[in-house]
Parts: sequence; structure tokens; C-alpha cells
Amino acid sequence: MSTLKDLRDIRIEKLNKLVELGINPFPSESIKDVNNSDISQDFAKYENEELHICGRIISLREHGPILFLDIRDASGKIQLYLKKENINQDTDKNSQTIGFSDLQLLDAGDFIQAKGTVTKTKSGEISLEVVEVKILTKSLRPLPDQHEGLKDKETRFRRRYLDLIINPEIKELFGRKAIFWKKCREFMGSNGFMEVETPVLELVTGGADAAPFVTYHNALDQNFYLRISTELYLKRLVGGGFEKVYTLGPNFRNEGIDDEHLQEFYQLEWYWAYANYRDNMKLVTELYRFLAKEVYGTTKFSRRGMEFDLADKWEELDYATAIADKFDVDIFKDPESKMLSILEKNDISLPKGAGKTRIVDNLWKLIRKEIAGPVYLINIPKFISPLAKSKTDNEALTERFQPIIAGSELGNGYTELNDPQDQLERFLEQQRARDAGDKEAQMLDIDFVEMLEYGMPPVTGMGVSERVFWFLEDVTSREGTLFPQMKYKYDETTKKIYGLGNNETEITETKPKPDSTSSSNSEEGTIIPSREEALDLLEKHVKDEYQLLHAKMVAKVMADYAEKLNENADLWYVTGLLHDLDYFEYPDEHPDESIKWFKKLGYDKNLINAVGAHSIKEPRIEPKTKLAAALIAIDELAGLLYAYYLMRPEGFSGMNAKSIKKKFKDKAFAAKVDRNEISYGIDKLGVDFGEHVMFVMSSLEKMPELS
Repeated sequence: MSTLKDLRDIRIEKLNKLVELGINPFPSESIKDVNNSDISQDFAKYENEELHICGRIISLREHGPILFLDIRDASGKIQLYLKKENINQDTDKNSQTIGFSDLQLLDAGDFIQAKGTVTKTKSGEISLEVVEVKILTKSLRPLPDQHEGLKDKETRFRRRYLDLIINPEIKELFGRKAIFWKKCREFMGSNGFMEVETPVLELVTGGADAAPFVTYHNALDQNFYLRISTELYLKRLVGGGFEKVYTLGPNFRNEGIDDEHLQEFYQLEWYWAYANYRDNMKLVTELYRFLAKEVYGTTKFSRRGMEFDLADKWEELDYATAIADKFDVDIFKDPESKMLSILEKNDISLPKGAGKTRIVDNLWKLIRKEIAGPVYLINIPKFISPLAKSKTDNEALTERFQPIIAGSELGNGYTELNDPQDQLERFLEQQRARDAGDKEAQMLDIDFVEMLEYGMPPVTGMGVSERVFWFLEDVTSREGTLFPQMKYKYDETTKKIYGLGNNETEITETKPKPDSTSSSNSEEGTIIPSREEALDLLEKHVKDEYQLLHAKMVAKVMADYAEKLNENADLWYVTGLLHDLDYFEYPDEHPDESIKWFKKLGYDKNLINAVGAHSIKEPRIEPKTKLAAALIAIDELAGLLYAYYLMRPEGFSGMNAKSIKKKFKDKAFAAKVDRNEISYGIDKLGVDFGEHVMFVMSSLEKMPELS
């Protein structure tokens, strides 16, 4: 059985033969008089007409002196009918036409131009009786089997061009997607909204609860973020005098991939002055009904085992009441520990540092998946909605709404907050959560607060992502995106074909690499980078402000402990500084990626053991040294003490062992801190709990960043 490489080699031989015959296999000029579908749909008009048509060969069938080709262009397929007596026998380099004797140099996948007369064969099939063939592109790889189709999702998503060739229904899907966005623009324009542009690169990003992507601006010598939302800039425009504005473009959120989420996605977002969330709910209802009718010709759908009709009345569901009815939880009064226990029972795990907002939101998501709708979720709490205006009759709730259909949130809208002092306080609250480790909490945007101080009129806003399209199509996020993000890799066949696989030519997945410089030229396994080199490495790979601070906190305490125990303070300091080096970029692989880097660079084996031992991954690495034990004993405790520090107006001043022990025992406080790890590390280090706690606290108290 021929391999892909064998088949490719045969096609390259054919390409070389064409060149020898004087034929350009990749000409720039072509003639195309009509689309294939024009001929098949209006045969009477084109019968007996001489035309030029173009397309990709999708099949060849030889019958002695007759050759049948099926070619496809964007409009569809048509048959070419080639008789030996109608075509020159020899290839002509002057006219660049291929003679009948050389038609075997053509393959399925090639693009050709054919000149001939529109006719019907004896079997009645509409065809072009060809008198002249020119090659436009010689394909070097065979197409997948047309009849079997392309079913492997990995291949379909990585090579979407093949998916579009082999599975015509996929092309139709993305045709509908184009219509979907076109109708969105049509609807917004008909309602008086103007499309505007907003930055993709932002110094401060906000408008949603999501972790951003970080990039670097060489000319300005600053880090920038890819936008997670267009909200804050659109509201700046409303403050500047526009009354109805919208954007339609990509947003970027550095979160997990699932059937409803991709890190890059398109979103329609609009803002409407002198209107509130109730006005917006009416507009959203009209938009969804309009899109359903215009794109699909119906408002009735069946998705995920649920039936719904967008033409029905949209009911309303109270946020807190829904959670109380389902879980017997008061989201305003009950402790986070109670809510976390419910999530654990439902196999929901949250990232380190997740606060009340994340916890409550995940409770709601358990309820959401059972709702057929269409309904509007309303009365969403203020602590979950940092940019929404509070309700006049209940400050704890906001004028926010979300359309819920068949278990999915299909949009997010609210009456916007335009009180600058209220907005500032909510930003500060979000920033505190961010500093405490919640990477999805919003950043403090002072420029936006300043805009509000100049005055912004009452306004309502709404965001509709392409999730609505995925949902109506009943496809996953990747299936509904032309080029979804995939992990970069080459298969073995590709490596073999292109000679990849040795150190000189192999192209591998691009990953940031730590600097290879160090303060020692010692043999492998003993190198200790300097404190300055370690800090540069940390700042190169970690862009989250709290993670940077946490690393410095741990490093400070580690160095102080080393001096107390007469150990190598530099080794202990850089171990503390680098222990979470890969967590920002590779949280799921942490600390494995760091360990790979450290081993490659020949870093001290005790540093490597300590970084590996501080992870609770199974099988657990045994801490072999005091260095490793100290890292475990300090890491989580530093997080707990910082959380305590934030809630105390006086900071560390007056903090004592008794109060810290009380917080240690209160599992609801800083719930993400692993108390068992702290105890495990203290036991391995062989120190008194109270003395250890006070030593760590006193060390942190001396940090300039925390003074």
C-alpha cells in the first residue's frame, strides 16, 4: 500500500514532467466566464454556448478514448466531457494547453481551466464538452477519500481547508455564519446604531471577568493586554457624545477550552444612551427572533433535548431565589465553605484564589444547564456585576440580565454604572480580589473612572458572542469556528516529508524559554542563578501582579529562614522566587514545565527537588532537604497571611500567633489555602507551628511592598 510520501513523490514527478513539456504548473492568469452552478441552474440559457470554466478536479473516470472529470468551484460541481478527437493529441507550450496524451499528468485535487461547449451526455447529465484544458495549480498531495469523508475532528480542525473540500455541508455552515453577522449589522443599523472601532491592545483591560492574554509593545516598552471586551471603550464613546454605538469583532480570554468557549471569539456589543436594561431586553428579544427567522426561517428549535420557541414570551428568573430553591443557600449570608462543599459534591473544582464571585457563579451554572427557556435571568447580585447599576429598591442587586436558552447563557446586558465614586469602589474591590489571587477579577481602570467624572448619560449595554450562532447551529465552539486554536505539532509523516527530525531542521512547538545565563559555570545539576537572573526570569514568564508579589514574598521568607538555619540564602531565595515560574503560562502542567527548564539549564538538583515536592500531584515527590520542606511550609502560609493582611486596616501591625491560628482553623477564610500542606511542610521542617507562623509573619512585615 502506497504511503502519503509515495503518492506525493509520484505527483512531484508529474509536476516535473509538465515543466519539461514547457507547461507552467502555477500560472497567474485564468479565464472564468461563469460559475458551475450558473450552467446547471440555467441550462437552456447556456446550451451550445462556448465557455471557459474553472475549478478543482474532484474525480477522474477514463473510458478508452473518453475521459470524464468532475470539477468543483465555490458554487458547485459540473462534469467535463473530454473526447480524444476534440482535443489536440500533444501538449502545446505556446498555448499552455495539455494534450490528450498527457492528461494522465492530471490528478484529483488539481485546479484546471476548461474551454468547451455546454451540452448533455447520452445519460442526460449537463456537461461541458471540452476542446482545451489548462492547468492552473498542480496539487502535490492526494485529497482524502471523497466518499468516506473527513471524520477525524483533529484533522478537520487543523486542516480546515480539507474539511471544506471534503465536507460541503461545513462550507454551508460558515456561509450561514456570514449571513448571521451580516444580519446582526443590518439589525443594529435599522435601529439607529453606528458601528465603531475600539482597541484590541489595551494597557488596562476590563469589561468582563476573565484572565487576559499578555503581550509586549516594543516601541512603548510596556506590557499590553489583548482585550477581553469592548465595553469600557464603547462607554467612553457614549461619554464623548455618541448615543447608539456597537462593535463586531474578536475578543480574547485566556480561559479553558470547552464546547462553549474559545480563547478567541467574535462578539457583537452595543451601548444605548437614555435607555435602561428593560429597554435592552426588548431589543434583545427582537434581535434573537430576527436572526432566527432571517438565518433559519423559524423560531422553533430543539437543542440538547430541550424544545423552545423564541417567539414565546420570555419569562424572568431571579438569581438568588433560583440558587436558594435549588441548594438551600443564601448567597448573601451563608459562608463560602457551605457553597464550596456543594460544588465539590458536584465535581466542580475552582482555581487557586477563586473568591466568592467565582463560587456563586458556579452554583448558578449548575442550575442553568437544566433551563429550557427562553428566560431572562435578572436581579443578579452587585458583587458579581462590577459594572452594572444597582437597583433603586435594593442596592445589593443590579439591573443586569442574561438570556438563558437550553442551558446556555446567550448574552449579557445591563443598565450601566455611571456613578464614578460607586464605580471606583467596585473597581477597588475587584482589584483586591485580583491581588488576592483571582486572575479573572477586573483591573482598576482609573482613566475610565475619570471619564465618568466628566459625566456619562444613563446607558444600557449588551454583548452577544458567536456562542449564539454555535448554539443555533447545534455545534461546538471548535466546529463553529473556521480556525480554532490547537496545540502546535507536526505528525511523523510531515516530519519525514520535509526532513524534520534532527536538531538543525526540526521545528517544534513554540514555547517561551527561560534565559540560559547563570552566575555559575558549575557542572550540570549544581548551577544556582543569581537573584537578579532569577528575578528577570520570573518577570519574563509571570505577568500576573499577585503571582509576582507572592513569589517575592516566598523568596523573602525563604532567604530569612536560610540565614536562621545557616543554609545557602541565595539558593533558598531563588527557589522561592522560581517555585511557580510556569504557573502563569502552563497552570495545568505546573510544575512540570519549570522542572524541564531547570534540568535543561543544569540548575541545582536541590532547587529542582524543592519545586517538584511543593506540588500535590500524584505520585508525590518526597521533599529530600530542609529547602524543600521549608518551601512547602511557607508557600501556602504566605497566601493565608497575605489574605489576613488585606482585611486588616493596620496590616501586619498587631498581628499575633493566636489570631493567625484562629484564621488557620477557620476553613471558610482564604478557603483555597491548603492547610494540610502547611502542616505537612512544618512537620518535615521539624519546627514549632506557632514559632513558624510568627517567623513568616515577621519576615513578610519587613517587605517594602507590604509595609
